[in-house]
Amino acid sequence: MPENRVFITGAGVASPIGCGLPEFFSGLGSGEKGTRGITCFDASHFPVAIGGEVKRAADVIRLGPGDDRKAVFAELALDELFSGEPFSSYTPENRLMFAGSGIDHFDLKGYIDSGDHTRGDWQRHCAHSSTAAETLASRHNIKGGSCVNVSACVASTQAIGAAFRALKRTQGKLAVAGGFDSMLSHLHYMGFYKLGALSESAESPERACRPFSRNRGGLVIGEGAAFFSLETEPVSGREVMAEISGYASTMDAFTVTDPDPRGEALAAAALAAIEEAGLHPDDIDCAHLHETGTFKNALAETAAMRIIFGERYTKVPVFSLKGQTGHLIGACGALETLAVIDSIKNRRVLPTINYEVPDPDVPLNIVRGAQLNLEVRNVLKMSAAFGGQNAALVFKRYET
Repeated sequence: MPENRVFITGAGVASPIGCGLPEFFSGLGSGEKGTRGITCFDASHFPVAIGGEVKRAADVIRLGPGDDRKAVFAELALDELFSGEPFSSYTPENRLMFAGSGIDHFDLKGYIDSGDHTRGDWQRHCAHSSTAAETLASRHNIKGGSCVNVSACVASTQAIGAAFRALKRTQGKLAVAGGFDSMLSHLHYMGFYKLGALSESAESPERACRPFSRNRGGLVIGEGAAFFSLETEPVSGREVMAEISGYASTMDAFTVTDPDPRGEALAAAALAAIEEAGLHPDDIDCAHLHETGTFKNALAETAAMRIIFGERYTKVPVFSLKGQTGHLIGACGALETLAVIDSIKNRRVLPTINYEVPDPDVPLNIVRGAQLNLEVRNVLKMSAAFGGQNAALVFKRYET
């Protein structure tokens, strides 16, 4: 049986540079910087507290002290995706959900202030990622099955890949795929701080995340959600934003927190995705990388690019979104898929925000200063995560 083509036909987003597709794409194209000093919880006890908080019309979305922010962002993104009931032709049983997310929300302050910590009664202060996804699936009549992936920073990339896999072999179904996450809370932010992974550029929060740059100093935590509709047949009246043509995931199991500096497993995922797409590495026009602004990630991705593209690895234009939005952890791959769509739709590779000082150890073709106008047909998107998890997707411009 021939396999189906899989198309992205809609999207919804909540991000540090805007909520809703028009606001997001406007901020993306203008180079808006979404990282600021953290205001959504009291972070005054941290020496440095910088984050990419979700904003709407330039204002940070405010919630109650015990609210699970990521669940609210997922609701905003899915409400935009389903606005006007564009998928009414699919019965609830033919609607699937694949979501990537982070670890469960825990209201540490509420736990302490309520006195429940004296009794070890913590359950009512915990909001489960799987429960949030199930609630939203029910709200939008998604009854064909739901899968919630919590594989750290590749979670939403893998969720999109799993949806792609499901639809390639199944007719007549709609897959909703993407991710939602927020680590901007006392407990989760403290974890990243203690790891020593965070940027400490307190004097300029908007420049704190500097992907690829020689003066990079760590990541900035972001938050948000992005979800997509995936279909196997172009539908009249719905724009095909991109076609997904390849996917693969690998594990290097190097250490819990560090990527394998050789980049071999990451490259293997990319090469497998390119092969599934029926392409050669020379067919890839640009690469959207995971680069977080950390020292080790840039080196590992550079090594992977050398394996994937050979002598061409210094020529392929590359981009990272995290200088603008921060690192959305479980939702980063989904949000960055919107930047891939921008490259395909507008035939350009945007400059990586805050890439300032070229690093001789990272001799990649990082677009800088102004956008690179380019006839973009095929894009490689790579993601990497704690535990040595890697994932890669290949997107192509839709052609009949």
